[in-house]
Amino acid sequence: MKARTRWTVVVFSFVACHGVVSQTRGPLLASFEQSFEVSQGLLGAVAPAATVGLLLSVLFLGTNAGRVGVRRTLLAGVGLTVLSLASLTLVQSYWVLVGSFLLQGLGVGAVRALDRPLLGHLYPAVRGRMFNLYALTWAVGATIGPLFVNWVLAATDWRMTFLFLLLPLLPVVVLLWRASPPEEMHHEQRISLGDVRSLLARPAVLGMAAALVLSGSIEGTMFAWFAYYAGEFVPRARANVLLSGFLVMYVPGRLLYSYLCDRLPPLTLVLGLSLVGVPVTALAFTARSGLVLAAGALALGFVVAGFFPTLSAFGIDNASEYSGPVNAIATGANFLGITAAPLVVGVVAEQADIVTGMRLLVPAMAGLVVVVVLTRWRLARPA
Repeated sequence: MKARTRWTVVVFSFVACHGVVSQTRGPLLASFEQSFEVSQGLLGAVAPAATVGLLLSVLFLGTNAGRVGVRRTLLAGVGLTVLSLASLTLVQSYWVLVGSFLLQGLGVGAVRALDRPLLGHLYPAVRGRMFNLYALTWAVGATIGPLFVNWVLAATDWRMTFLFLLLPLLPVVVLLWRASPPEEMHHEQRISLGDVRSLLARPAVLGMAAALVLSGSIEGTMFAWFAYYAGEFVPRARANVLLSGFLVMYVPGRLLYSYLCDRLPPLTLVLGLSLVGVPVTALAFTARSGLVLAAGALALGFVVAGFFPTLSAFGIDNASEYSGPVNAIATGANFLGITAAPLVVGVVAEQADIVTGMRLLVPAMAGLVVVVVLTRWRLARPA
């Protein structure tokens, strides 16, 4: 197997597995609540635990992408992910559960800090398309996650979910063990703290980061709470299917956006999607109808699918010599939204109800429109 092919297989295999793993947490919230007898406020800490670990890894390793060994880092990241999944099969305490998700985030973050910069260097001429295909691969795995949880819960204890999930990661470990370090990453520039501040001062990078915090808050809320929220209207198994419906729309969405990203300016694409997203979100979470909720979830999945890959490719295209740090900023901003929003929704759900919490997605989508418009305006101004 050629070196570029091997590394491409490693990156896409891991991101597919991560998609499945990341979308088991939301559908299992009710199981965690029953097993550990915790409040909705504490349940809101489950998804952020994984994303805090991911953020720590991504921000540290991403800003040092020109210094760290790619093969060793990815091998350590996949190994930590496997270890965390093994610990989740035995967990008997809620805080051990949260700690295992934190460990999982550290492992996944070690991979996510370097995988997209690596793809960008392997395929510099088609970076936007590769990032959308990467995101598409994650979406395929994510779509499987809630359906997989339904299958496990129908057959056995919820803890077995994590035992089954660690198995497909073992071949990835073998591929990494036999791989040679990728020569393409030698082009990655080293960066200082001052350089990071300079990057964030660029309108394109700052606008990308602000937009990704908001789009991440929308995704994080859907991932963590949508199945729980939908359970207010439909049976639990069907609620998990609705979450899979939201995620399955990422697949055609990202296929379409991988085509459009080479034909439309990225901010034009994101602005159009977010403008459509405002009424879709408002309708989905104000109507008290299972049918409207299902249609809204499908439409919202199609819209949201275009945000992260398009915005992150936009940022990296504006600072390609620092793809690792820009990827760290992009991933960090996205996961800041993914981390913070479920906590806020959990608090609102406990103080009011989950319906009120989910309606916070409407101002988040409107805020995304404002950020993209301001970024376009700043970039259009004379230097």
